[in-house]
Amino acid sequence: QLTNTTCSSVPQVLKSCTEFIEKHGIVDGIYRLSGIASNIQKLRHEFDSEQIPDLTKDIYIQDIHCVGSLCKLYFRELPNPLLTYQLYEKFS
Repeated sequence: QLTNTTCSSVPQVLKSCTEFIEKHGIVDGIYRLSGIASNIQKLRHEFDSEQIPDLTKDIYIQDIHCVGSLCKLYFRELPNPLLTYQLYEKFS
């Protein structure tokens, strides 16, 4: 499950993806542009299988936007929003 976390306060999927993006993702629109759907699903499956995928594979280097897309997908699928419903009024 993509939202599964371990003992860490930062889920492995976010930790791995953000480190990779910081190192390799100096491109315009890294979070604005979407990656190729099949690459996103492949990457998601690897994380869901309790593996830490090798993000330096050509498939991910050539489609770096799939890594950013997986981060966005993670936040979309959280059971409660990161900015909680209870705090919505204060944020807006």
